[in-house]
Amino acid sequence: MSSLDFNRVTSDSLDRASTAADSGNWSLVIDTLQNLSLEQLHDNDRVLDLALQVLIEGDFEQQWEIAKIIPKLGEIAIQPLLDLVNDPDIDLENRWFGARILGGFARPQVVTALVELIHQDEDPELTAIATGALTKIGVPAIAALTDLLATPDRGMAVGILAQIRHSQTIEPLIQVIDDPDPQLRTLIVEALGSFHDARIGPLLLTKLTDVAASVRTAAVIALSLRGDLAAELDLLQHLRPLLFDLDLAVCKATALGLARLPDPAVVTVLTELLASIHTNNDLRSAVILALGWIGTRSAIDRLIAVANTSPELAPEIVTSISKTEQQRVYASQILVSYLQSNDASEPHPAIVKQEIAAALGNLGNLETVTALIQLLGDPDDRVKLYTIAAISKLSPTIPPEILHLASGHDPSSEGAAISPELRMGIEMYLSHWRDRAKSSLDVTEIII
Repeated sequence: MSSLDFNRVTSDSLDRASTAADSGNWSLVIDTLQNLSLEQLHDNDRVLDLALQVLIEGDFEQQWEIAKIIPKLGEIAIQPLLDLVNDPDIDLENRWFGARILGGFARPQVVTALVELIHQDEDPELTAIATGALTKIGVPAIAALTDLLATPDRGMAVGILAQIRHSQTIEPLIQVIDDPDPQLRTLIVEALGSFHDARIGPLLLTKLTDVAASVRTAAVIALSLRGDLAAELDLLQHLRPLLFDLDLAVCKATALGLARLPDPAVVTVLTELLASIHTNNDLRSAVILALGWIGTRSAIDRLIAVANTSPELAPEIVTSISKTEQQRVYASQILVSYLQSNDASEPHPAIVKQEIAAALGNLGNLETVTALIQLLGDPDDRVKLYTIAAISKLSPTIPPEILHLASGHDPSSEGAAISPELRMGIEMYLSHWRDRAKSSLDVTEIII
């Protein structure tokens, strides 16, 4: 297309859009502008005028759509948007959209205007949008935000710097890490924890003794994510005292944080805490979860040992073991052994057997199906249902053992008749399986 034809087509389109604007048909204006190419939109004053009309006079949905088009016009849109945002006589929603659109322009004058808008603190929603726009602008806004750290607006500046997540924010954040406001110190520690900078690890260690529990918690979490520094900074020894912090949230964060460290001694430390009679129940739950996350054979063995001595913790322990990723087969074997170790006079409670069934299903070891089939004979219907779900998860087809048992005799017991409870469990499983595969012919329909 020649330049003459290109200009004529653009002009015709904009004439139609102008006619639609004169009658307040903002949807047609938007449709027309959306059909223009980037070349037709860029630096086009007529498009800008039409877009601003829609932004000011359209409804929310129309404003939302036109807000996607305006950034494509280029820098000619900046000053009109700044004028709109700074005009207190304009509807707040229109200024809201203007501030949001400005986030797409990383220019000094935009940063300055957005900072000033936040400084005026006219409306919480407008301030929030301006803050989001500065965060979107990112690195170009860092210098202006750094200048605000020495002003009463430092809280806003820290909040935005913390969200930008760029290495250039490290230095300004370090400058204010000892701010009197504990909320800001917490935010700064959380932000710095996302960087792998040589200055940060030792600095975070100093925050483990901060007077504010939220700061200590943030420091624990940040340091626990730096497994690469575990040996260099001796993180286990620095974090261990916080298991006994006066604030329970700090204790729990420390227990879970230690699980991330690549130090075998963590298992011993957590097991000792779990065994202590002085350990709070909520903290005990966090320790159980942490040992499950660690998921080594040692951690699993320690958890089972505690389950044997403290049966009331068994449901939590079984659930925790089911979450292991490192030793899934070993974990499933241990749970089967634990299931079968109960004394006939003191059987495991139904809740424990339910959790074991669910855990075996999650761990994915097909070899545990035989043990699960025996659970189908449990007198508790809930245990049966959990077991059916576990077997279905492990085996997409009916296990051969179940087909044999469906005849009413147990081949592993020289053909002895199966118990009524086991028969009921088998029937429940087969009914469940038929419901899942009712469209296909199944051998069970011949058997039953």
